This record gives sequence, structure tokens and C-alpha cells, in this order.
Amino acid sequence: MDYKENKLHRLQDRLEFEIIAPSTATHFPNNVTHRPSTLDIALTKGVALNLNSVETVHSLLSDHRPVLLKMGPPDGGRPKPTIKITDWKRVSTALEKIDTPLLNSIPDNIRTTDEIDSAIGALTSHIKTVVNKCEREVPASSDRRKFPPDILELIRAKTQHCAAREHILLLNIDPGRELSSAK
Repeated sequence: MDYKENKLHRLQDRLEFEIIAPSTATHFPNNVTHRPSTLDIALTKGVALNLNSVETVHSLLSDHRPVLLKMGPPDGGRPKPTIKITDWKRVSTALEKIDTPLLNSIPDNIRTTDEIDSAIGALTSHIKTVVNKCEREVPASSDRRKFPPDILELIRAKTQHCAAREHILLLNIDPGRELSSAK
């Protein structure tokens, strides 16, 4: 370690930050009497990410090799993607409410473009607020087919009912037709 490295490590101890550096040099001077050195480092403090890798990129024809620093989530995996599901029936019900303070501020007689802009802003804001309140976030990979047993039974009954109805309809259209899969 030279003087500058010692100074950096003392500063690291005093300010409590982390130094991330590649294991190989990143600068190779044209003058052969000078030593290769590491110019590229990363300083982090309070970062809740794991270091995945630090790689020196050797593909460029220069005296400097850039560094590729890969960091990821604290658990080492990727964040789980989520989607928002909106209950549009709740949105519709909420928008039907007549006594809404934000919308009550809109005048009955709009005369100027400023009043139009204000009314559009109030309406847009109200709709966004209602939609946000009627949304929920779920994992993107959630299987919506995982219903409670009683719901699955209702779906099965409906499917059987529809199949029986289709069978009767087809027999009425073509009485001589035999449907082997209908129950």
C-alpha cells in the first residue's frame, strides 16, 4: 500500500464507507517506468445492495480499462415483479357518489379557459384518487386459478350446466346427432 491508499483507508474508517475495487489494475501507463494502477473504484455508504461482481473490461485498445460493477438486491435474487389489479366495480360505485368535495368546487357555469383547466384538473385528480384506492398490488406470477374450493365447485357446476345446455341446443338443431362427450 502506498501513501494514497493508506490515506483512503483511514478516510474509509473515519467516514464508514465501503471501497469496491477490481482485483486487477485498470490503468496501464504508456511509460514503462510507471507502474499499472487502479484508477476506478466505487465508494458506497448505506447501500442495501449486494455486490455481484467487479470486472475489468479488457477489450479496449487504450491505457485505461473500464470497470463493470454489478450489484443486486440484498437477498441476491431479483425483486419480485408485481402487477396492480383494479376493482372496477368499486371504482364505478365510488365515482357515482354525488357529494364529493373536490368535484363540488367546480363551478356550474364555466366561463374562462382557466376555469376549464381547473375543472379538468379537479376531475382528473378525483378519478386518479378513486382508481388508486381501488387498486391492489399482487405478485405478477400469482396464479389466479387458485380459488377457494367452494368457488371451484361453483365453476365446475356452471361448466357442466353450460355443456348440458349446449347439448340440448345441438339436439334441437340436429335431432339425429349423437353427442358422446355430453353428460
